Amino acid sequence: MKLQITLDTMSAQEGISRARAVASNVDVIEVGNPLLLDEGISAVEQVKEAFPEVEVMADTKIWHNGARIAQSAFSHGASMVTVLAGVTDEEVETVVEVANSWGGTVVADLAGASGIMQRAAELEELGVGYMMIPSGLRVYEHELVDNDVFRRNTRAVGGMPLALVRNVSRALHGDAQIAVVDNITLDNLDAVLATHPGILLVGRAILDANDPVAAAGEFRRRMDAAS
Repeated sequence: MKLQITLDTMSAQEGISRARAVASNVDVIEVGNPLLLDEGISAVEQVKEAFPEVEVMADTKIWHNGARIAQSAFSHGASMVTVLAGVTDEEVETVVEVANSWGGTVVADLAGASGIMQRAAELEELGVGYMMIPSGLRVYEHELVDNDVFRRNTRAVGGMPLALVRNVSRALHGDAQIAVVDNITLDNLDAVLATHPGILLVGRAILDANDPVAAAGEFRRRMDAAS
């Protein structure tokens, strides 16, 4: 199980500076889509140069021109690129082909996809390595929702909001794994771990914590214990 932190609301250099303290507990650093839009593909190169031992995900959200975008991302140091689940099969195949030539991985962003379980199975057949699924936890974290209700819902592994994650996982029959994102914190971590993700995508819960080093270490400890 891999721990991934996301850099998307800051500059590449600010993100690199903040990530240094926690990098020893992290497997993947994501150059988020907002950061890619702000600074271009050079942000991927900067992150990879700063952390050569860590995998870098470029959140490219590929919809078309996939071969060109993937080639650029991998040539600048990315280990993973993302495609949108609704992209055509032909586009996915071209991205997977480029990824394979670089020894990289394709991650499908399933947010907003229809027929999500069927599409996940199709994407796995096309060679996609990870299915990225919003945990749904953010739905319950609202100032108008009672905090006790929110905590009960995040612990309710048998029902929403994490049921979809488990159901998609059951639809996969090959080597593809689940990547879970969306408001994952130490408070709801155990519920998320119960879905057996391949990648856990965390942002503010580590980088904005009072003690980022301690937070990253606790995420790592509990993830390793659950593996």
